[in-house]
Amino acid sequence: MSPFKQRPILSASLALLVLASCSSTPIAKVSPMDAGDVPPALAATLTSPASELGDSDLIDAVASLLSADKARGLETGTRVQVRGALEQYAGELATRGEDPEALADLSQSDLPARISVPAGLRSATIYLERGERKDAFKTIRKLDERYPSHGLRSEAGTLLKEIGDSFFFDTRRKYFLFPYSSNAPQIYEYLSAEYPKHPDTDDALKKLADTYEANRQFAVAIEKHEELVLWCRDSPYRIASEAAIPRLRLAVLDGPEYGRDFMEVALGELETWLANYPGDESRPEVERTLVDCLQRLADNDMVVARFYRTVDSPAGARQHAARALESAKRAGNPEQLTEIRSFLEALDEIESVGPPRQIPQGIRPEDAVPLDGELDQQGPAQLAPGSDSMEPRRIPRRTERAIKDGEQAELEVGGPSGGGGEQQ
Repeated sequence: MSPFKQRPILSASLALLVLASCSSTPIAKVSPMDAGDVPPALAATLTSPASELGDSDLIDAVASLLSADKARGLETGTRVQVRGALEQYAGELATRGEDPEALADLSQSDLPARISVPAGLRSATIYLERGERKDAFKTIRKLDERYPSHGLRSEAGTLLKEIGDSFFFDTRRKYFLFPYSSNAPQIYEYLSAEYPKHPDTDDALKKLADTYEANRQFAVAIEKHEELVLWCRDSPYRIASEAAIPRLRLAVLDGPEYGRDFMEVALGELETWLANYPGDESRPEVERTLVDCLQRLADNDMVVARFYRTVDSPAGARQHAARALESAKRAGNPEQLTEIRSFLEALDEIESVGPPRQIPQGIRPEDAVPLDGELDQQGPAQLAPGSDSMEPRRIPRRTERAIKDGEQAELEVGGPSGGGGEQQ
């Protein structure tokens, strides 16, 4: 099939998709009425009071009045009558309507917020009762976009929390693969972002932080705990969030080589928490986190100390090892203390020997070693008194050239002295 024949088919398919996605209620299909048709249509609508109409008839009446209200060229008196009747019938529909789709369309009409907002919230409530939770969330989100500061934000926030909890505690899976609970975070995120001071926001933030931590998204979990501490000062979860933040900072780190800044920030947060909440029931857990942080700091210093020792910088190695020792003393880990002290003793032994002999530039190493035998092997390596380190002293050895030259000299004088004595 040629591309020219495919286009009509594709266009028709797209049109069907657009129609399928549009609302099918009469309120969504309103078009301006001719000015001459408005008086009889108004009279026909007013024959039945709004309170006596059923849901379907009430929707048709509101749609007819909306169409009349859009008519052009109406007399002022007629337009006032139309507008008054429209608000009366639309208000009745927003109060007791049962079609969530029609109510959602009504909330997006040109009516005042005192009618549109209740209609939108009623629509979302009915959607939630029917289990259509995503439609309920979309309705509230559209309502907030249209009226960002409407007067029923407290009710909307409560409804959002109910939608999020409905997903959060749902253990079922869609198509046996996708858990419904995975939809909860986006609801909670919207609630915490758009309704930060709502009474239920702290619970939403706590559940978000727990979810992200369970998924090992520690950095995002820290953000949620920080938002809870910032916006929900009176929340019962605030103290626990303050304790969780430094614990998660440590969980982010891959090893002692990385993130010393994070460790120091976490240490300050833990010390502040312990000072502010001395009698809190979670204090033992926070103290364990403090010990973990101190041990990590000591390990970090020892990584740097070993590097300085590798590059023959005893001063740098000692500086970091000494700081590691102070952190380890606070942590109270005997094995870590023994390791650091042994390292420091080994440094003492290296420094007692003195720096290695420097070879001037341009001279071969064997030319810089004297041949008089003063630097012969002094025996096996020995440990420094009081040291548990197995590192040997720096003991120079005779070079192969010195040995060969000595043997040549003995041959020139007639061999070793022991052989001459036996000939005599």
